[in-house]
Amino acid sequence: MKNIYFNKLILLSLLVMILISCVDKTKQIKKSKPNVIVLVSDDQGYGDIAFLGNPSLKTPNLDKLAEQSIRFTDFHVSSICTPSRSQLLTGVDAVRNGAYNYGFGKNNIFHSYPDIEGNEHEIHLMPEFFKANGYRTGHFGKWHLGDFYPFRSMDRGFDETFTFPGAAVWQTPNQWNNDCFDDVYLRNGKPEKTEGYCTDVWFSESINFIEKSVKDDEPFFVYLPTSAMHTPQYVPAKYMEPYKDFPPLVAQFFGMIANFDENLGRLDSVLDNLKIKDNTILLYMSDNGGTLGVQHYNAGMKGKKCSVYDGGHRVPFFMRWPNGIKSTNRDITDLTVVQDVLPTLIDLCDLKMPWKQNFDGVNLSNLIKDESLDLSGRMSVVQFSTKRVGLNGYSVLWNKWRLVDGMKLYNFENDPGQKNNVAKKYPEVLKKMQDYYVSWRTSVEPSLAKNSQIDIGYPAFESIELTSFDWLELEGKGDPSQQIDIRLGMEMHGSWNINVVENGTYELTFRRWPKEVDVAINSGLPAHFTEFAKQIGATKIPENGKYHNWRSICPNGIHPEGKALPISKINFIANEKSQIKNISSEDKSVRFVMDLSKGPLKLQGDFLDIKGNILCGAYYVDIVKID
Repeated sequence: MKNIYFNKLILLSLLVMILISCVDKTKQIKKSKPNVIVLVSDDQGYGDIAFLGNPSLKTPNLDKLAEQSIRFTDFHVSSICTPSRSQLLTGVDAVRNGAYNYGFGKNNIFHSYPDIEGNEHEIHLMPEFFKANGYRTGHFGKWHLGDFYPFRSMDRGFDETFTFPGAAVWQTPNQWNNDCFDDVYLRNGKPEKTEGYCTDVWFSESINFIEKSVKDDEPFFVYLPTSAMHTPQYVPAKYMEPYKDFPPLVAQFFGMIANFDENLGRLDSVLDNLKIKDNTILLYMSDNGGTLGVQHYNAGMKGKKCSVYDGGHRVPFFMRWPNGIKSTNRDITDLTVVQDVLPTLIDLCDLKMPWKQNFDGVNLSNLIKDESLDLSGRMSVVQFSTKRVGLNGYSVLWNKWRLVDGMKLYNFENDPGQKNNVAKKYPEVLKKMQDYYVSWRTSVEPSLAKNSQIDIGYPAFESIELTSFDWLELEGKGDPSQQIDIRLGMEMHGSWNINVVENGTYELTFRRWPKEVDVAINSGLPAHFTEFAKQIGATKIPENGKYHNWRSICPNGIHPEGKALPISKINFIANEKSQIKNISSEDKSVRFVMDLSKGPLKLQGDFLDIKGNILCGAYYVDIVKID
């Protein structure tokens, strides 16, 4: 009996030892995995860093990062934000993955894309790969790849998210009067009031996430795309002081870069203190060419944001990983593109592939390890859209050759300003690049036919607030993405592209003002003095109605008065069937209840005057399923 008991005790001890060994081995594997931070600034051009030649900017922490990194000096993104971000996170060309525009139902990454034979190919995002390999994943900052289920960052592989809807913190889908200071953002989809300046908040949230991950012995993947240096160009006034001799907007822009740089230094100190800097891959890049800084310095390039010339899409890209990249402080001059980042990280981090993904990008690991990689034959296309239908112009990239809009050929190495069209001198190069574009365009054509819809009525659906930012079609004058245009009562109106997932009874509540304002549809609003306006001592409210003043980005930080409108009725249109209701001077909203059938729904609400003329669209609508 004693022997049996003794044998069981030995067996139990062995099992415990095996379990402890397995736990220790798991911890060792986790600790050996490199942490990853992908840091993306907004609207910061190639020339907006001192290290890259800017004669006026002071960017000590970006300069230090550049010196500790390998630098990709011919690295290209799209010329606007959404396509660049979609390519970064998928490794797939933006026109193919669906997110090739900043709005209009074309700023959501598809869950799959069709090829020219009609076959569907799944698309998984960067955080999904890391999460499937045991990483804790966090997103802090801008998203702009879908504001509604199932396109939000919280739906696409992140364990924790802290973000805002739209392209900028002050745009229509955001909390009214967000202005970069003490704003309301979304934590895992729920609104939360913040304290402090927006860029400080994004870095603080990232640092908290990193510290928790290290405490729990979990490898982490952090996606940190700041809202700076996008509009509004509001920044704590002290950061503008070194640039006070520049025009106000340039000084504000440079001040935002100074604050970003300071936060990078703060992040680096945390990595040092946690003793994880050596085993952390830190990537830094921008999402498109510069804006306000290019008039001062643009590294000799032609073009800026939204241009298909290099100034619109050539951006800085630094990579630091002390444990994994031994040969640093060097330049990689080969042509590389943002689609290359995901396949490269998968290889560098030795991530297992739980699914197949067809990448347009190239694995750059050999270049990073200072080994040979022949990229002499690869071509890439920069093309996007800022229109509701169709695409903008394009550029084909091949080594140092640039084909712009099909007929203009430049050699960037000899002509960085892209002044000399050499198409006639090099007809064979021209023809080869033209043929590549035709082939590429044919391959992405099926994706151009797809539009994302906004789902309502799915099993977890409670309610949704749509704004003019989400209009697929638009008429009239104004920018539906801007709260300032709502204040001005611009006559724009449009429709939402809805997909009803479940039959049911729905309540639709239309508003001219967002519900947090709590005023009547006909009422006006006082001007908004932002924290930035208070810091710089701005007091003068420009004349209301001077549209061009407000479109110059409200440089003094005072937002216009909200214009009162003589709204008398609303015309509610659902799939071309309309209902009209009268509106009193006390009404803050107008409510409709109707049965909706599963399938597509074109939804519109237009506010009318007493004669039935359209004054503006209903800029906001809440939809609730009530059965």
